[in-house]
Amino acid sequence: MASLQYHLFKPLMRVARWSQGNFPTQDVHAFVRFRQLADRMANVAMRPPRDVKLESESVGGVSGDWLIPVDAPEDPVMVFFHGGGIVFGWDNPLRRELAYIAKFAGLRAFGVDYHLVPEYTYPVAHDECFAVVQALIRQGKHIVLIGESSGGVLALATLLRAKAAGLSQPLLCALISPLVDFGFKDARIWQADDPFAHPKFTVEMHKHYVVGNDTTLPDLSPVYADLSGIAPLYVLAGEHEILRGEVERLAEAAQRYHVPMEILLWPNAWHSWHALAPQLPEATHALEALGAAIRQRVSKYIQGAV
Repeated sequence: MASLQYHLFKPLMRVARWSQGNFPTQDVHAFVRFRQLADRMANVAMRPPRDVKLESESVGGVSGDWLIPVDAPEDPVMVFFHGGGIVFGWDNPLRRELAYIAKFAGLRAFGVDYHLVPEYTYPVAHDECFAVVQALIRQGKHIVLIGESSGGVLALATLLRAKAAGLSQPLLCALISPLVDFGFKDARIWQADDPFAHPKFTVEMHKHYVVGNDTTLPDLSPVYADLSGIAPLYVLAGEHEILRGEVERLAEAAQRYHVPMEILLWPNAWHSWHALAPQLPEATHALEALGAAIRQRVSKYIQGAV
């Protein structure tokens, strides 16, 4: 049964969707102004939980923040690629979200503050995300890689780059409502009845990062690449969300290349519902489920390593 908070939030999501549908998506500077306003408001209203320590650091020459729960081990670690279309950046709501994932998984997590459009376009975010993972692997760390929304493409592309470079794969690649194709070659995204995310806003936003590059490249459409040998996949997504078709496409590709993949579709949820933890119980429970899946995978690795 849906919570009271769910029924309160859902109408607000529909207002946000209407606003997205009327947004001047061709104007990248409109996105920048919106980002600046949203960051000012959200950074005041949302903060990470106090029992998770925050430490800013540069890993592989890329800035970001460590979110460190009490008694978290030094290894394994999680690496988080946030969503937002490479337009919206690393801020307090994302720090809060990652703090809860770190807390529920019992692992320290590094949120990557990759550069954004319009000053930085493809392949900058890809290069920075890979640089972080490459640096941690070379430090001997075992990684759980997490990609959220647009970060799904960044995460899958990083797995492919690691494979090409002969680097070890993460213990697990956990994807939250992932995009798998910055070319948006599947029509299901236009047919989804997501209460929050508008397809025009979602699709057009990413064009400012791609800037005319070939979207059949494995970096930009990893779902079409040879996925054999990449890390096992765990996907958390909303039942009614705009990217459910992307999850189905990834499942087909994973099966084709014999990549283990587990999917959890959260009932009645929209895109980015998980980011409303702890105010929305459905969001908190979803992140708890993700944390449990990560703990289970890490436990298997530890048992096998002993």
